[in-house]
Amino acid sequence: MLNKNSHIHLIGIGGVSMSGIAEILAERGYNVSGSDLQESKYFNLLKKHKIKLYLGHQADNILGADLIVKTSAIPTNNPELKAARKKGIKIVKRAEMLAYLMKDKKTIAVAGTHGKTTVTAMLAAIFKEAKKDPAVMVGGYLKELKGNIADGEGEYFITEADESDGSFLYFEPDILLLNNLELDHPDFYKNLAEFMNIFERFANKNDKEAFLLYNKDDQNLNNLFASRKKSSSFSLNQANFSAKNIQYNNFESSFELYYLDQFVIKIELSVPGEYNLYNALAAAAVSLKLNIDLTALKSALKKFSGVGRRFDFKGKLLEGKVDLVDDYAHHPTEVKELLKTVKNMNYSNIRVVFQPHRYSRTKRFLNDFSYSFLNANQVYLTDIFSASEQNKYKISLNDFAAEISKNSQVDCHYYSDFNEIKNKLLKEVKPGDIILTVGAGNITELAESFLAGLN
Repeated sequence: MLNKNSHIHLIGIGGVSMSGIAEILAERGYNVSGSDLQESKYFNLLKKHKIKLYLGHQADNILGADLIVKTSAIPTNNPELKAARKKGIKIVKRAEMLAYLMKDKKTIAVAGTHGKTTVTAMLAAIFKEAKKDPAVMVGGYLKELKGNIADGEGEYFITEADESDGSFLYFEPDILLLNNLELDHPDFYKNLAEFMNIFERFANKNDKEAFLLYNKDDQNLNNLFASRKKSSSFSLNQANFSAKNIQYNNFESSFELYYLDQFVIKIELSVPGEYNLYNALAAAAVSLKLNIDLTALKSALKKFSGVGRRFDFKGKLLEGKVDLVDDYAHHPTEVKELLKTVKNMNYSNIRVVFQPHRYSRTKRFLNDFSYSFLNANQVYLTDIFSASEQNKYKISLNDFAAEISKNSQVDCHYYSDFNEIKNKLLKEVKPGDIILTVGAGNITELAESFLAGLN
């Protein structure tokens, strides 16, 4: 349907995935335009391309468009969608467009509740180090790419497969990597059974062609795929691909990679935590499956320093005596794993500012979140980042803070104003402490404001 003269308009172009799609389309010569409600880092990155950008959604923005691409967050009454329907312009979902871009490549799709972005980024770093020139779509800023996409000329397309609305079913990967499986997106899925079902459907969709690699230590994945013949597994214990002789050293770690109980290579990492061991093991397993050069694998993972907003070291405060880290964790398990990792880093006090993400997620996991801060010494809770959701859940953040205090046995208070939180922390923080700004919304602005006060 599309040709090189086609005009493609993206509604919500400033999102991390939509901006990447827009950039690839522009680099491939299409006429690209898009709109968003406000500027963002990814919206501004598009200004270096021949892309017509609009702030705000208006019917006139789609003039001349042959195809509309939208995210699931765009409401049906959006004026651009209404105008497109009136004009009879075809409208496709973000994942449909991404599937179109991947159609001539061998696709490696990374799926799972946690770690998709980091595993995708690790694979991108490994394949670039091995001179494979991959196409990449990653849900975060990767310094190796100077952004979140690469439209390489090589045979592979490495991408996250987002399960949030089930649209990853449009993908037809050659390799499907499943990192873990735990209920998320309660705005779309009723329960864990329904959530597991969508992953099973994804795996079954092209079972004859795709190679499935899954985390054997994850009980839900193991329940789904342990008896599947055409699959392989990875584990920190015993599996086809396993990590042995694991060592941790603050911000670094290492393990020995084994395949079918045979030693392959020692992997050294410059990112912390057990969860990053799983991420690296998954990326290494895919690399071994595709016969990627072992020297490139080892070198790339050693140099890999993370993705923007994933244990993102922002700087130091109090004359260099306090570390400031920003992290995207927005699920109870992610928060718990983050703080477990930091607990092993010998900080005097772990001080957390947590911004819940979406009313539906906060309501569904309210009790789980209240137990996620056991390894913190102090928690400030701030307003829920709506992500365009309507507030119909009547959540009391003062009551939520009280539950965190009780169940995580930590001093927790709710404050709405970022500046008030910042000023309180600057009075309370002591040498040897760490401050963590945590959440998937605009909480990162608080981390930036701490540093702005030093300039």
